[in-house]
Amino acid sequence: MAQAKPEAMVYLQETHKKKWTRSQFFTSSKVDYVTNNLAESFNNWIKPEKGKHLDDLMDTIRQKILIKWNHRKRVARTFEGKILPHIVKKLREDSFNLDIEVITSSLEGVAEVCAKGGSSFRFVVDLGNRTCSCNAWQGSGIPCKHAIAYITSIPGAKLEDHVDEYFSIQKFKEAYAGSVPCIPDKSMWPKATHGFFMHPPLLKSTAGRRKNRMKGALEGGSGKKKKKHECPICHELGHHWYTCKNGDPADIAAMEAER
Repeated sequence: MAQAKPEAMVYLQETHKKKWTRSQFFTSSKVDYVTNNLAESFNNWIKPEKGKHLDDLMDTIRQKILIKWNHRKRVARTFEGKILPHIVKKLREDSFNLDIEVITSSLEGVAEVCAKGGSSFRFVVDLGNRTCSCNAWQGSGIPCKHAIAYITSIPGAKLEDHVDEYFSIQKFKEAYAGSVPCIPDKSMWPKATHGFFMHPPLLKSTAGRRKNRMKGALEGGSGKKKKKHECPICHELGHHWYTCKNGDPADIAAMEAER
């Protein structure tokens, strides 16, 4: 990019470097996503309610948040241990079949690691500061594969002890420690007069290609089922007209002539 369009590279580095590349993200946030899945998931969540009046829409969103909030609070009570279960599962999966070896380590918790087979790429892992020269650990708060290789090489060391507290069960409980207020239905709200009637918004289909949210690897893909093709000759599913065995030969011949 720097060779093909130097001015574009300068623009990205000066203006949007914290939005398009993980290596420039703030390490304090412990989030390394580069997608807008959160916004698209929320829009899809409230999609059936968007035709309502603004006050009804906001009340519906409040109620949906209340239900999810209380559900998360009940789920938090079932957690045991130090780190959230899905993070522990990810760490264990990442620790299998690591093609990385520890070259040398010090008593201060610093080590050099590289890929097995004498790769020229070498990384420095610092357990005390929870850093790796690949920068993945600092950005996500979860040990990268280089750190995992080093941690698992230490007798008695636990991967969970090196995960940022952002992913701790205690922080999860604190996030949902409060409550969303419950309110009565609309008929009991205070009456207000604005001098005009507020109609619900008119929904229009936007121009251009429809965008679908790309699910992450942990979400199991899109899960969409493909529709079977319908044969125009016999109207059965699963084959095309030129391979049809149940249709009228005259119809198939006519299709061949038009082809």
